[in-house]
Amino acid sequence: MAERTEFNPQKFEELIVYIARRLPPEAALGRVKLAKLLMLSDFTSYIRTGRSITGATYEKWEHGHLPSQFVETEKNLLRDRVLEQREVDYFGKPLKHTTAGRDPNMADFSEDDLAIIEGVLRFYGHESASYLKKLSHDELGWKLADDREPIPYFTIFLSKTGPTDADVRRGEELASLHGWN
Repeated sequence: MAERTEFNPQKFEELIVYIARRLPPEAALGRVKLAKLLMLSDFTSYIRTGRSITGATYEKWEHGHLPSQFVETEKNLLRDRVLEQREVDYFGKPLKHTTAGRDPNMADFSEDDLAIIEGVLRFYGHESASYLKKLSHDELGWKLADDREPIPYFTIFLSKTGPTDADVRRGEELASLHGWN
């Protein structure tokens, strides 16, 4: 499957605004968690549709996948007061929870995009940043990349266990059927 990862800065910004608008303070949306929710949305879309939602480039960083466009985009959104960071108590520790000061413009998002984003937020939106970081570190793409190196979307299909006997049999059937052997 060829990667279609052309970066769309408007969709990237609006996805950040959407997540920040959608998650309440008890979800504790800090920077690490926001980056992981972006990654989960883009990589889940790649699995289901063959394309990411935003086309962001994810790199290997200490806390997991980080979109290379994240820091600059976040800085601009904070400067323009589209995003706000408010300190909340998170299990006795201060956390800068990110909120959005306006509704997102979702006009450029397909129904598939919206369904994927909503699924990610329902499933992972109230998980801790530590949990999402661990998920990210379990991905082979993250494990195989060098620090600050891009992690290709297709690495989401890499298996940690290798093919099963059923996979090998199916591959042999397909090879025979299509004359690949």
